[in-house]
Amino acid sequence: MMRLIALFTLLLLTFTVHAQKVLQIEKYGRYKTKKIYIGEAINYKLYDDDVWYTGYIENIDVEKNLLVMKDRYVDVSKIEKMRRTIRWSKSMRSALYLFGASWSANALIGTLTDGNKDTNYRWSDAVVTGVSWITGWIIPKVFKYRTWKFGKKRRLRVLDLSPVPGGKIKA
Repeated sequence: MMRLIALFTLLLLTFTVHAQKVLQIEKYGRYKTKKIYIGEAINYKLYDDDVWYTGYIENIDVEKNLLVMKDRYVDVSKIEKMRRTIRWSKSMRSALYLFGASWSANALIGTLTDGNKDTNYRWSDAVVTGVSWITGWIIPKVFKYRTWKFGKKRRLRVLDLSPVPGGKIKA
């Protein structure tokens, strides 16, 4: 019974294999690449244009070197820059806000509950809270995007990684 379930699952997975078309960012001299798949959002700027465009990749035409968006076609060779949001900056903001609030709450609760008149909430506690909040506000403003410029060091390619029909599978 277990073999029948495994065989059925294997057959089901083989029928759902789709072609993988990707947009790949390459840096010259490096083997590591960044792949962007169909369905992902990209933020890009074209040559001789000051506007940043955003759109989801609906399909990739490998023969014509085009990205198919909902309302337009984009020639990959015309893309000058791409940018992606930096996710760690927003989590750093939340962590610094939480750190500042917990520092002040700890100092305030300690002042109210320890019964010692020598320990109280100090200006240094307020400074630590204020600095962490200001730093948490500044970091996402400074580190908002990671921008790639294509040309001398990097290039943007469209690839079709689908298997060749009737080709041999190497194990």
